[in-house]
Amino acid sequence: MNKTIRQFEDKFGGVWTTVKFYKEMPDSFDYRIMEGVRFCEAIVKARLLPVILKGSDISCMGAKYTFGWNHRVGKEIIKACCKKRDISFDTAKSILLATPQLKIPPVAIGLNTDDKPDLLISYPQPEQLMNLLKVFQQYKGENLTVSLSSIMGVCGNVAVKTYLEGRISISFGCDDSREYGHISRDRLAVGIPYSELSIFVPALISET
Repeated sequence: MNKTIRQFEDKFGGVWTTVKFYKEMPDSFDYRIMEGVRFCEAIVKARLLPVILKGSDISCMGAKYTFGWNHRVGKEIIKACCKKRDISFDTAKSILLATPQLKIPPVAIGLNTDDKPDLLISYPQPEQLMNLLKVFQQYKGENLTVSLSSIMGVCGNVAVKTYLEGRISISFGCDDSREYGHISRDRLAVGIPYSELSIFVPALISET
């Protein structure tokens, strides 16, 4: 963990996982390669050891879709939403199409790896987020606008959205991330672009 992130955690609390979208496979052998795992689940596991995720390692259809690793599972996700939530096909399709998606999939995703990350993800308590928001408003002079969804809460509506938009993203999670990602009832999911850390740790602006 670099000095910027360590200072950020000391100031605002919580455990933050770095996320890196790799265009080429990293060379290091110090990373744990996981199989049959959900992205939200891997976020927690990476706190113990850096993790590398490839498309073939992901067991969640939502993550495969939003990371661009398998576009064809979209229909399966829609059907699953219809059955699980008792909603129409058109409604489920509309929800899916509103979910951010990478057009060019990464070769791999690194969690807590040594390379400069694209973003950070954590599951903070509301008070921690409020403290972040106060600093954000003081720096930006504006409100933080968010769009919320109950599907792909961590993978699509935090990781991918933060990466594509270059802005802080917030999610209340989804059924899977609450169960497998261990997001407790008093927490939510937040993503912050690494380039925005200078807002919260001004003294380290030169390192971002």
